[in-house]
Amino acid sequence: MLNERLSAARGIAAELVPAETDVENALVHTSKLVIAIVEGRRKARLPITIGQEGLDHIAQVAERLIDARRELAAAHVALRKNQIEIGLRAVAVGDLWDCPPAAEKNTPQAANVA
Repeated sequence: MLNERLSAARGIAAELVPAETDVENALVHTSKLVIAIVEGRRKARLPITIGQEGLDHIAQVAERLIDARRELAAAHVALRKNQIEIGLRAVAVGDLWDCPPAAEKNTPQAANVA
């Protein structure tokens, strides 16, 4: 039974960590896109109104990515609580940081290991 629990925890961690990474990568690329638009407009010496509508849409994307990041961090904390509840201590999968504390319900912390 313990082996099944451990296997399930590892399977969840194997999907959670890449999901967190993907959201952060998307946020990085979205931020770089904003910079490219602003710098491109400056370099081309175009009016400041050029690209504004696109920037407005990109700002909405960035906001949603930040929300997604927050929700993934909250899910990570919730899953960590479940892990403790079923009798498993932290399962390392080779990332850099420990699991977020399970006790912090209203202030989830980002982490990279389930």
